[in-house]
Amino acid sequence: MCLIIHKPQGVAIPEDLLAAALTLNRDGWGLMGLDAGGEVILERHADSKLKAILDALERHGDAELVLHMRQRTKGTESIENAHPFKLAERLYLMHNGTLDITRPVAGRSDTWHFVQDVLRPLHQNYTGLMADPAFLRVLELALKPENKIALLDGRIGRIAILNRQHGAEFEGLWLSNTRWIDRRLLPLVHTPQAQMRSYSADELHFV
Repeated sequence: MCLIIHKPQGVAIPEDLLAAALTLNRDGWGLMGLDAGGEVILERHADSKLKAILDALERHGDAELVLHMRQRTKGTESIENAHPFKLAERLYLMHNGTLDITRPVAGRSDTWHFVQDVLRPLHQNYTGLMADPAFLRVLELALKPENKIALLDGRIGRIAILNRQHGAEFEGLWLSNTRWIDRRLLPLVHTPQAQMRSYSADELHFV
C-alpha cells in the first residue's frame, strides 16, 4: 500500500501528518503538480527523509500538488518504482492500492506494469482518452474502491482523483487512506480504515 495526499492551492500539509505517514511509508516518495504558470512540477526520490519532503513543499509554495509516499508491496525499493509514473508528455499518474496484474519484469511494481502495459498503450492509440470523463469513470469502476489514482494532465491543467469518495478529508487535504498514518504519532478522529501504528523497541516482546 502507500499514501497519496492531494494538497489544493493555498493549503499546507502539516508536518505531524507527514511524520506519521513517513513512519509507515518509507520506500520512496514523489510529488507532482502545476505551478502558477501552468508548468508541471515533478519530483521522484527513492530515499525517504522528512526534511527533503518539507523542503520540496516549501519550494513549491502555494501550488496545487499531489504527494505520494510509498510502502513497498510489489517490486523493489528503487527510483524506478517511485511515483509519479509518466504516461506521456505532461501526463503523470500516482497509485495507491494493489493491482492484480501480471508482472513479467522482475523488480518492477504492479503500478509500473499497469502504466507500461495497459495505460500507456491505450493513450498512444487514443490520445484524448485520459481526459475523457467517461473513460475515467470506467477506469475508476474497474479499479474498485481499494485502489485510488491521481492523474496529472498538464495539457489541460487538471489533477483528477479516481475513487476520491473512498478516501478521507483532513484539514483541507484529501488522503487516499487513513490506514497508513501512524496512530501512535497522529491519531485521527474520522478514519475510513483503522489506523496502523508503529511500536518502539521497549514495546516489543518476543516469545
